[in-house]
Amino acid sequence: MLKEFDRWNTSKKEIDRSEKPVVFHERDIWWCSIGVNIGSEQHSQSIDFSRPVVIAKKFTERIFWGVPLTTKVRLGEFRIRFQLNGVDNDMLVWQARSFDKKRLIHKIGMLPKDEFSVLSSTIVSLFAKNIKTPYEGVFEAEASGCDISIADEISMSNEVTKLFERGELTQ
Repeated sequence: MLKEFDRWNTSKKEIDRSEKPVVFHERDIWWCSIGVNIGSEQHSQSIDFSRPVVIAKKFTERIFWGVPLTTKVRLGEFRIRFQLNGVDNDMLVWQARSFDKKRLIHKIGMLPKDEFSVLSSTIVSLFAKNIKTPYEGVFEAEASGCDISIADEISMSNEVTKLFERGELTQ
C-alpha cells in the first residue's frame, strides 16, 4: 500500500493554521486527523486522514492523550472491545499518543463511564511493574517505576474526576 505522505503534509499544514473553537472532554469520541504515520503506527486511510479517537486524558485546553479506534476487531491484550452506535470497535491502547485539539474534526459520541474505567485500568496496567510486554528490557535497562500503587492511582484519578463533576476543579 502506497502511503500519501505528500498529501498528508499539505493537509497537516492547513490543520496547523486553523483556529476553530473546539471544546473537548475526557471520554469524548471524536473524528481526529491523525494522518499518515510510519510503519505499524496507527494511521488513517480516509480522504481527510481521520479516524475515531477516544480522549483518554485531557492535559491542557489544547493537548490530550487519545486512543485510536478500529472496527477491525481482534483478540489482543491491549485491545478493549466496546460498541459505538451499534458497531463493535476496539480501542487500540498501545497506539495511544498525544494530540493537539486542532486535529479534532467533530464529536461522534462519548464512551460510557464503565468502559472508560476499563480503559483507564488498562492504561495504568501498562505501566505496572508486574506487567511485561514481549520485548520489554530486551535492548534497554528496565526503568524503575514510582512507588505509588495502581490502586492509589485509580483512587486519586476517581477523586479528581469527582471534583471536576462537582465543579470544584476546572481545567
